[in-house]
Amino acid sequence: MIWDDVIGEPERLAYEKAGWGGSVGFGSRPALLVVDMYRAFVDPAYPFSAPDAVAVAERIGELLSRFRARSLPVIFSTGILGGTPAERGRWKVRATTESGVMQDPAAYEIWPSLERGGDEPLIEKRYPSAFFGTTLASVLTYHAVDTLVVTGTVTSGCVRATCLDGFNLNYRVIVPEECVCDRGEVSHKVALFEIQMKYGDVVPMASVLERV
Repeated sequence: MIWDDVIGEPERLAYEKAGWGGSVGFGSRPALLVVDMYRAFVDPAYPFSAPDAVAVAERIGELLSRFRARSLPVIFSTGILGGTPAERGRWKVRATTESGVMQDPAAYEIWPSLERGGDEPLIEKRYPSAFFGTTLASVLTYHAVDTLVVTGTVTSGCVRATCLDGFNLNYRVIVPEECVCDRGEVSHKVALFEIQMKYGDVVPMASVLERV
């Protein structure tokens, strides 16, 4: 697996012996969630971008085409510009307040190759999880969704937080490995390991395409 070079065999075996891992599988009604694939997280010109985010956007585009062809729900999330310190929260990063480029509304636009359809909701958020303080759960209920296919950036931050909240709300969580990315290779792999062991299924993108 992708994490085998950073998660040693003794640790992997300990999880397996304790019964962690396995598969939650797909339910009957999946939705595609595209987490924070906006300019500031994709374009290398921005301080928040992940190194392989542009390539990941292309692969997410394949999933978008499949979900749209099957008339399955597609939902995007993005950040929110500015706000008071209390609204922004205690993020341990200066770029949001000190970098002028992050005060430009264009920084929060969905990456052009993933252009959002007119009937596809855009969840605006200030915190890592796409569920926290948003209408995402209500939107999923409207569409009778039981399975979340979570894509986007970054794996160890907003993707993982969204997967955890999806798990907390009893959704089946599926993460196509090639469709998420991070600013750091180790944090990316560790986050995927944690998701697979505890909260959902980390699978090849091809298996998602076959399922939907």
